[in-house]
Amino acid sequence: MNNFLANEQEEIIEEFVQETQDMIEQLEPTIIELGQSCRPVNCWKITECGNLPCPRYEKQYDFPCWLHCGYIESVNMSCPATSSKQGCIECDVFQLTNGNNATINAIFRLFHSMKGSAGFLDMKNISSVAHSAENLLDLIRSGSIKMDSSHVDILCDACDFSKAALEYLVDNMDDVGMLDSAADVSEKLKVAIVDAKRRLSDSREIALAGGEAKPDSPQDVSATSLEEPDNVTEEEPFTITTEMVEQFVAETEELLLSFEQGLLKWLNDLDNTDVVAELFRNIHSFKGDCGFFGFECIEKLTHDMETTLDAVKADVNIDKHKTAKVLLEFCDVLKSAVSNVADGGDGDINNLHLYLDVLESLLPKGWLDGQGNNEEKVPVRLGDILVEQGVVAPEDIEAALEEQRKPIGQILIDKGVVTEPQISKALRKQDDIRPKPEMKPKSVAPKSVKKVAKQQDIRVSLNKLDSLINLIGELVIAENVVVNNPDLTGLELENFNKASQQMDKIIRDLQEVSMVIRMVPVAGLFRRMIRLVHDLSSKAGKKVDFKLIGEETEVDKTVIEIITDPLVHLIRNSLDHGLEQPDERIATGKTATGHVTLTASHEEGEVWIIIEDDGRGLNREKIIEKAITKGLINGDGVGMSDKEIFALVFHAGFSTAEKITDVSGRGVGMDVVNQNLQKINGRIEIQSKAGHGTKVTLRIPLTLAII
Repeated sequence: MNNFLANEQEEIIEEFVQETQDMIEQLEPTIIELGQSCRPVNCWKITECGNLPCPRYEKQYDFPCWLHCGYIESVNMSCPATSSKQGCIECDVFQLTNGNNATINAIFRLFHSMKGSAGFLDMKNISSVAHSAENLLDLIRSGSIKMDSSHVDILCDACDFSKAALEYLVDNMDDVGMLDSAADVSEKLKVAIVDAKRRLSDSREIALAGGEAKPDSPQDVSATSLEEPDNVTEEEPFTITTEMVEQFVAETEELLLSFEQGLLKWLNDLDNTDVVAELFRNIHSFKGDCGFFGFECIEKLTHDMETTLDAVKADVNIDKHKTAKVLLEFCDVLKSAVSNVADGGDGDINNLHLYLDVLESLLPKGWLDGQGNNEEKVPVRLGDILVEQGVVAPEDIEAALEEQRKPIGQILIDKGVVTEPQISKALRKQDDIRPKPEMKPKSVAPKSVKKVAKQQDIRVSLNKLDSLINLIGELVIAENVVVNNPDLTGLELENFNKASQQMDKIIRDLQEVSMVIRMVPVAGLFRRMIRLVHDLSSKAGKKVDFKLIGEETEVDKTVIEIITDPLVHLIRNSLDHGLEQPDERIATGKTATGHVTLTASHEEGEVWIIIEDDGRGLNREKIIEKAITKGLINGDGVGMSDKEIFALVFHAGFSTAEKITDVSGRGVGMDVVNQNLQKINGRIEIQSKAGHGTKVTLRIPLTLAII
């Protein structure tokens, strides 16, 4: 591989890694939220069913109602709450048991996109794990198995594998070394499927026999008994947020610009295979994005454009110049479709079949058959039908195609080759024999949003932003030097003073704008904590209700990087030291589920990040006892305030934990938290009441200008 191709491959992989990491950041919290939303329910309670003869009425079964009396793989379709498979899936009982449709479909789509991108780059191990995760999710969302907490852990394992594989990919430019890890995770996912089906079979027998539900006990599943899950079923619609559409519009406009520039470059050098390869990748990425969002018209057109470029890559007999010109014209069609999406539409393309016909006419005869289409070819293009009917000669069609800017039928009428009735007759036949597109449920856009404003985004290196901010800082200093120059003392300079005041205002505005550029929401950082809380609570056997407030609050990007580790440590402390075990909480009059809240807000010109729990709180006496032992205070500490006492925990090596765990207890964390906050001129405050909980507040400067 020459240096050019090597550099190109490296750029593609870097882009794939960044996109996949972004996917995983969305995946982990969404998976955990899905698991938290699922719980066992009784269908007759949720639906307020009055069907007394129902075999489930006032009984509890592990076997789900949609498989028992519903319309999903059921032989006893007697549920009065619904009348179809889709009705079962949309039923509250299904969504409380197996998870919200929109959420599970979003997770499925993310794994599907990861699989597709990895497969395109021949990263077989990443692709295989994503495929196995897809299979599990598809069975859950179709109702073939029940969702349980173990599925959340296994899907999180798939995310962990993907993160490790991406790190390996960056260092080695392939994922070959992740083969064993991929096999382990894929096997876990397959075992989960087999185990879920086995438990479903056991509970089915109990339900059909009319017996009471029995506690389920896990059984070992032999790897030799594993079978591939059933074929996936048609996907259900999922909700697309406004932010997702905005990102789609921004990314596809960027891809189209690159594609257009590539076509112009190709027109000047038709034998340049590197340009063709780049064009193919761009249109492939574009098609994938459209497929993810369910914009079918755009996806169909880009698919055929991709097929045409694939033929060019294969060096078949094709008119490259004509192909490049057609694709360049179709860029405008795609731009219009993307604009339609930005305006709140579905990306519809008028007369799509005409564009598809033009692309097919570019390909050599038999090319599509060679690509795997072995069905008997039926002429569905208008031109073919007219030739078949003997109305026009093939040469007339070719001449019309050369100048195609409007429907071919109109061109032929203008040329006087055919009459309008003949065209109408041919069009009716075309409608009859053209394969009808399979109707897929369209993605559900937010009802409250009728139009999506176009975002004009560009990617800028953080180093460039830092240079800009530094130069603005220098400008502020230079302005002060000029305005306060001693040579101006005693001079009457009215115009100069007015101009300097205006300049000062502009510079201050410029400084403020430069600070805002670096501001990012804390949502990304906060949502990473969802996985941390899930893992720690599972390991400790504690029940935790974790809430995020103020995710839209913005801070400087550097601040995010500096407070990440302190935030992780404080949350670990809340779960390990703060929250009690469920039985201990119940004994003290609390609920079995502990509560941890992570909040961000703007207060007093600062950003406050608050970690609050309702656990056992700090023990003042224990802290004093430990401080005396370490020689940190003189006397008995009785006269010290709570603020002074709690500040002692920031000393290195200070811990009141009775035992050291793999989570905390060594006293090496709180001092690091304090040091990191001091780096950005931040402060940390602790409020606590024994038996009621602890509140830790990080007070952080709003921007680097303050720092």
